[in-house]
Amino acid sequence: MRIYKNELIRFWKTPGIIISVILACLVTFGVLNVQSKEKLIITQPSDYKAAFDNLEGMSVEKAYTLYMDMEDDRMDFSTQAFLNKAVKNELEEQATYEEYLNGITEAADMITSVSIFADKDSFSYRNAKKISAVYENLKGKIDIVTGPSKGVELWSENGITGIIIILILLVLINEMVLKDRESGQLNLLFTTDKGRSEHGAIKLLVCATSAFAVTFIILLAAFLVCEHLFGIGDISRSVQSVVGLKGCIMKVSVAGYFMVYYIMLSLTVTVLSLVIFFIASLIRSSVMVYLIVAIVFGIEAVLYYVISDTSYLAILREFNLFSFLNPGRYLSVYGNVSLFGYPVYRFLFVGISLIVIAVVFLPLAVKAYQSQVAIPTPKRKLDSRITRKISRFIELVMKRLRPKSVSIWTHELYKLMICGGTVWILILFSIFEIYSFTPVSEYFENEDYYYLKEYLQKYEGPVTDETILALEKEQEEFDRIYEEFRSVLVKCPPEFSEGITLQYQDRLKPKAGLDLLTVRVERLKRNGGYILYDTGYRMLTFDRMAKRKELTMAITLSIMLVLSLSYLFACDDSLYMDRMTSVMLKGRRSLTIKKMVIGSIIAFVIYAINYFPYVLSIFKVYGSNGLSFPAQSVINLEESVFEKLGFSIGGCIGFYLILKYLIMIAEMIVLFFISKKLRSLSRTLVAGLVVFVGPLLMAYVIL
Repeated sequence: MRIYKNELIRFWKTPGIIISVILACLVTFGVLNVQSKEKLIITQPSDYKAAFDNLEGMSVEKAYTLYMDMEDDRMDFSTQAFLNKAVKNELEEQATYEEYLNGITEAADMITSVSIFADKDSFSYRNAKKISAVYENLKGKIDIVTGPSKGVELWSENGITGIIIILILLVLINEMVLKDRESGQLNLLFTTDKGRSEHGAIKLLVCATSAFAVTFIILLAAFLVCEHLFGIGDISRSVQSVVGLKGCIMKVSVAGYFMVYYIMLSLTVTVLSLVIFFIASLIRSSVMVYLIVAIVFGIEAVLYYVISDTSYLAILREFNLFSFLNPGRYLSVYGNVSLFGYPVYRFLFVGISLIVIAVVFLPLAVKAYQSQVAIPTPKRKLDSRITRKISRFIELVMKRLRPKSVSIWTHELYKLMICGGTVWILILFSIFEIYSFTPVSEYFENEDYYYLKEYLQKYEGPVTDETILALEKEQEEFDRIYEEFRSVLVKCPPEFSEGITLQYQDRLKPKAGLDLLTVRVERLKRNGGYILYDTGYRMLTFDRMAKRKELTMAITLSIMLVLSLSYLFACDDSLYMDRMTSVMLKGRRSLTIKKMVIGSIIAFVIYAINYFPYVLSIFKVYGSNGLSFPAQSVINLEESVFEKLGFSIGGCIGFYLILKYLIMIAEMIVLFFISKKLRSLSRTLVAGLVVFVGPLLMAYVIL
């Protein structure tokens, strides 16, 4: 018990833990404030909160009648009108809860009556019947109470909490395992009474305690934000009173739902800490630990987002720690998982899965921690006479060939690529990029833009009088076809009108593309741009359609930069080798410059592997014959600084390519100063991931 208390106090006295938790709370505040804007249109959260404060103590029927009696002017676009509509919609959802339950049972009955779902041995039939029976038992047993819903919905549905906790978990495991191994404390554990087994179990207990504490702090911070923005209302009312949680089948209050949510998320975080603790104890290299953790969670995230609920691989989506990080997914609505064709309640499935994973990884984690090699054991040399002669011959040859001294460049490259394992990281990254790369496919917002593409390619180039005249002739031709269609439609018998309409519609479809081109030409005449099929160039210049892809690549580049270069800077600092280099002929500056050059080369290799195939794929699909055109020829570059400076499209793309690489160099420099401050490889890895990757993950979730 004393060791447990000491480990817990030592852990929570660490500045990195305290700072991480504080930063996590601040990030939670910021992200929820951003996400709250999607909950209401025009209306302010404070007005919404005040509206429900005025309805406090009023029955749902009375409150709904009050808002039903208000005048509903569809042409009223004032803030108050939008507020009234939002409140009225929520009250309507609350007042019609019994109808909602009836709708579920009726839908289930309808599904089972359809021939393709009528097989009584199929999962679809069993699932529909089970859902119908579950919701049937709720009829007449739930009391709906008036109260605000959006605050509880925001607290329950936001997916950012899990990501924040994963980042804190990295800090937690770093302090529990990696930091002790780096500082040599594992050597001391050989002399304790029970060795490392007891100490490993105690560390896991500290991880579990800290997981519950961190989860509570983050969820409490989220609760305070939601209460401040939208209000939570009476937490003793039934959870089904919250519109977004109408599908919940638990007969609990809002407070009870909060408690169940907290327990399930804490259990998930605890199990995650077991898995990461096992990986950290099993692998000696801190860099490889974080690389494997990133790969594991990356694979689980891909399985979660790619596999659909109806896929035959859906069990991989359900039995997934990444999906467990959002308890609102299986608590807010009843759902089943298909196990050998039988429906199993998703909440029950998650609980059993967490217990199974914990039972499996708990002894494995303790054993892995116990079996860590703190002092490397030299390999036993073969005693064969032939082997000794060969070894002696190789040593003599190497002695002749080996230079008297090794250059700093060679030494630093060897230390980074071989000792730091960066060469393996780059090889694995290259293999991953090769197998995961998907060539860009042509994208059209709708059918009109397909025809717009044909016109853009047909009239590509500067806007001239001949171009405008040709467009006018195209427009006149469509006008002539339309008049012809009207005259034919008047003369033809009624039974042929539908066929004739379809025929002329096909001929008139390109007109929508011509109209879009006409609007664009008017704009290009004013700013001096050229007619150009610019979708590919928009994707390379941070247009809205490429935001998610750009964020994904930025996350990948940041992770690889931290994993590849942390050893280059932190290795010497953790061993205080920088004090020795200060007495060298050229001091530390020369060594630092060489490290920066090596880091810049590695950063460029990572950048080229990740980004250049994407650029080449875009050029292959959309072409590259407009690079010399003015920048304002691309829609998202109009009225930008590039237009004012007279940039070409190629110049803009080159600027963005260089800018991204310079951002990587800036991250590398920040990583260098982080390593100087922390003097620990594991802490540098954690800090780099939190500082560089964390904000990008938040932005990705928000988008």
